[in-house]
Amino acid sequence: MNRILSLLCCLLFGFTILSAQSFSGGFKAGLNFSTLSGGEIETDNNGSEVEEFGFNTGFHIGAAFNLKLTDNFGFRAEFLFNQKGTDYSFDGPSYWIFGPATSSPVIGVGTRVTDLKISNTYLDLPLMAYVQLGRVELSGGLNAAVMISSRGTGESTFNGQTLNGSTIGLFTVNLNHNYYSDDPGQAKSDIMEQVSIGGSTIEIPSSIGAYYFRSDVEQNLFDRLDFGVVAGIGFFLNRGLYLGFRANWGLPDVTETAADISNVRLDTQQTFVTRDDKDQNLSLQASIGFSF
Repeated sequence: MNRILSLLCCLLFGFTILSAQSFSGGFKAGLNFSTLSGGEIETDNNGSEVEEFGFNTGFHIGAAFNLKLTDNFGFRAEFLFNQKGTDYSFDGPSYWIFGPATSSPVIGVGTRVTDLKISNTYLDLPLMAYVQLGRVELSGGLNAAVMISSRGTGESTFNGQTLNGSTIGLFTVNLNHNYYSDDPGQAKSDIMEQVSIGGSTIEIPSSIGAYYFRSDVEQNLFDRLDFGVVAGIGFFLNRGLYLGFRANWGLPDVTETAADISNVRLDTQQTFVTRDDKDQNLSLQASIGFSF
């Protein structure tokens, strides 16, 4: 008899909790300000930093699903199309490989200046708990993400000399990178840039892919998967409309070491030096949304 009464009490308690829960949905959209943080910044032989990872601007849009446990507390899952990435710049001593796909490429050393906007597009699934304090809402939790595209656009200039001392005149090439489809040594344009080396003129592509200097690509630069932590604050303008601000910090290294190469130097065998640092996604979001 006591077991039956205990079971009935548990069922009644469970039904009471379940009936007190309510499900709702909504949508949101807004701007992202993203960069890659945590990685080791490259330096020249004097120890001066020669690269910078700045914030770029993207957007996010998606849906939210709420499980309300009490009037002030609940859980939320979101499904977001989310642009991240970074604005990368480099200005310092570097190298250039002319004819990387040939049997005897020409290697130049000198000064390279690069500006590159990297845009990585993810499908994000944040899972959070939230608490409402009047019109203010605080939230925090975990985020899982799958990258669906990764591109970079910009330009590089270079001048210097070859290893045998021939002068390389200043030239500029466009960077048109697709990190998941570019082939090693791939040019992105049939238009050729005229480059003066010593007393001769050679032609190089005016636009190059992500792995132009490579003879093979065993791994893409960016990993497909990412996960991290999120925390945010929201302000409800009325019962449904709100403004939200959130930080999303990725935990793993999102670049593959084998494809993350130094822009400053080659090794003594004139092959690439890989970088075993930790590049993590950091994204700040500003949103406007509506909760039903």
